[in-house]
Amino acid sequence: MSKNKSLFFRVLLFLAGAGIIVLAFFLSKGSRLLSRTDNFVWTSIGLMYLIFFLPFFFSAINISNFSGKIPVLSMVWLGVILYFVASAVVILLLLEKSFISLPLNAAIVIQAILLFLFLITVYFAYFASSHTGKVAAEENTLRQYISDIKSKAQSLSLLADRLPAEEEKAKKTLKQTLEDIKYIYPVNGSAGRDLELKILRSLDMVSQLCGSVLQGAHTALEPETLNLQMLVSERKTLRN
Repeated sequence: MSKNKSLFFRVLLFLAGAGIIVLAFFLSKGSRLLSRTDNFVWTSIGLMYLIFFLPFFFSAINISNFSGKIPVLSMVWLGVILYFVASAVVILLLLEKSFISLPLNAAIVIQAILLFLFLITVYFAYFASSHTGKVAAEENTLRQYISDIKSKAQSLSLLADRLPAEEEKAKKTLKQTLEDIKYIYPVNGSAGRDLELKILRSLDMVSQLCGSVLQGAHTALEPETLNLQMLVSERKTLRN
């Protein structure tokens, strides 16, 4: 089912349920005037219905973040169920005078508290988890460059092992630099990302030069390995 069709179906269900509640209201009201208790009861029923339908409109699960949505759905539905049960108990205590006499004003206060607690639950479920997800996404972005650098460094290490004796100095510098790359960790700020991009470009260049050397060509491998070493050393100095 497409997103638009799914939304249309949910709206249709919501309107159908609301229609049933309105019909029940007019049938029970008849021609009599509503008391304060009647107003409170029907307002509570309307709120219960709105809260029950809240997850249907704001908890759509996408496959890309399926696992992240499940805790949110569970927390919201738990809040819906608890609010629904507690609100129903308040209405029953208000209407059932022979059991426990609950004053109308007390019922209004309790209902307001229940609604407040439910809104807090929704806040932590949706907004707090959304912030957590945003932070996690930013951390993944920071790690991505480091992951690419270390992957390229592993591939370059295989080429470095095959360099001829004439490139021994460049080989030694390169091996030490590749070892230093193992101890680079993500940091916040644009300075780290800028250096990481330069390191990635330098790794690509050194890989190309190593390939040319292995094919018998004369290249400026040593200067580029020194440039890579300088970039890696500068990056290692950055800390959070």
